[in-house]
Amino acid sequence: MAKKPNAAELIGKIQPYQATIGIALLGWGIYNLFVYIGISMMMALIKLAPLLGIAVLGMLGSSILLGILFGMPMLAKLSAGGAAKGEELGKKLAGVQVLIGLIAIGCSLIFLLYRFQILKLG
Repeated sequence: MAKKPNAAELIGKIQPYQATIGIALLGWGIYNLFVYIGISMMMALIKLAPLLGIAVLGMLGSSILLGILFGMPMLAKLSAGGAAKGEELGKKLAGVQVLIGLIAIGCSLIFLLYRFQILKLG
């Protein structure tokens, strides 16, 4: 924000789409949870390439958590008295969003390195 004086204005423009992105991210994370995670499949992945297995778990967990955090304001507004509680919870979890976002970026980069075979299995 110190380098860009209009950063608050730019963030304000994205704000209306945050809840929609969050709900889509939550749905995508749950879908991929069923695609990638089966107990036997995940254990096989962790045995074959531990870093890849941890990256997949990190991606799935962070996408679900960020989906919940970003979608919370929209879900709170839909409930009768939850709008104020939803905003309060969102403000409390703002610092956690950054940490989960960094984990998501790191795990996604590791996954892409394996996906494009820059890092090899086994």
